[in-house]
Amino acid sequence: MGLGALFGGLLVCDLRVLGWRRELDAKDVVRLAVPLALAGFAVCLVTGACMFATQPWELWINGAFRLKMVLILLAGANAAWFHWRGGVSRHDRMARAQCWLSLGIWLAVIICGRWIGVV
Repeated sequence: MGLGALFGGLLVCDLRVLGWRRELDAKDVVRLAVPLALAGFAVCLVTGACMFATQPWELWINGAFRLKMVLILLAGANAAWFHWRGGVSRHDRMARAQCWLSLGIWLAVIICGRWIGVV
């Protein structure tokens, strides 16, 4: 549920900035969807920390886990930069590139999470 809320909220925001549903004000979409995404991230953070606590050394040596952690940091930096530069209200090429980057990073995070058990 946490991952669905996180990715779903981000997907709605990113797609709106990319031009989907232009009749909706981007600031209103962000105002409604970002808290959902943050709540989903909080759920993922708590459940992930609980999972990590059960076998920290085994997870830490897992390459997919470490890559996932790096990607989450990159996604956070991208989101902070996007909001710092006012990407929601600007709709410029950089904002669109950051939205595509956000979607790609979070899809890679999900893939890495699935690969943790395989690698």
